[in-house]
Amino acid sequence: MDVAAKVTVICIAYNHGQWIEETLESVRLQDYHAKELIVVDNGSDDDTAERIKSWVNQTSGELPVQTIFNQTMQPYCGLFNQVLAQVSSQYLVDLSGDDVLYPEHLSESILELQSEPGAGFVFSDAYILDHKGEVKSFYERDHAGDLVEPVELENIYLRLIKQSYICSATVVFNVAILQSEGGYDETLFYEDFDIMIRLSRNHPVLFSDHIGVLKRKHGGSMSAAQYRPYQSRMLPSTVKVCSKISQMNLYPEENQALAIRILHELKHALWSANFEPARELIRLGENLGIKNLRFTIYKIWAKKAWDISWLYVWLK
Repeated sequence: MDVAAKVTVICIAYNHGQWIEETLESVRLQDYHAKELIVVDNGSDDDTAERIKSWVNQTSGELPVQTIFNQTMQPYCGLFNQVLAQVSSQYLVDLSGDDVLYPEHLSESILELQSEPGAGFVFSDAYILDHKGEVKSFYERDHAGDLVEPVELENIYLRLIKQSYICSATVVFNVAILQSEGGYDETLFYEDFDIMIRLSRNHPVLFSDHIGVLKRKHGGSMSAAQYRPYQSRMLPSTVKVCSKISQMNLYPEENQALAIRILHELKHALWSANFEPARELIRLGENLGIKNLRFTIYKIWAKKAWDISWLYVWLK
């Protein structure tokens, strides 16, 4: 396998001590051999750093590994871009320190990418492990393991605006395209919604029909705090991405998709009493020309700042 086909796995961990060794081991056990690992401890205050060092010492020579240990936590998107600037591989995975790659994930994903060199990224299916220990696939599958509905790639930009259609943990990037697009937006708290939108706007996106990742959902995961009452750190970034989408959109149907997204995010912002992001979403909605009873009720709710977040937490 030639050097140009190398894949870099960037694993940025923060307080992932109970999972990090399994995560790193899943990289080592990939059946795709032209790979390297860059693992970053982002200022953890548990034993993540010690576990990384121990694992690297035990696997020395079996896998090219570079380690970075930060004394204090750095913003994720900026830290990722610092590492991305060092990458010379053709492909790249952004791996969380609490997720696990299944052995054929890289080989199957890269095979798909090699079929269309201009694609921005490929994604696949995943198993989602929740806090109760229950596992289900991201896309619905029948008893034989086949997809109940095909994964649609036509108008993927439109689909991603409307809904969370891709499990970001499964994504394998084309490095040249990711770097040409400037990597992650460092003004954002989280990256996946924005980067998938930007890449799908200008580049083909591919799907590989395999289950490539075990994705953990737990109280400490970033997504768990997406709609945290009063103080969501993710919603302000979501508002920024929606604003960016409004600038990228070219066609009426794309603005209609954005209206669907805005109403969805607005509902959760109001229920969780994140009123400032809610008001910004209302301004975006007004600029789009959203006019319906639901939006009118949301505007009144935001203006009156009715706080029923206690009910939102109870219902969740």
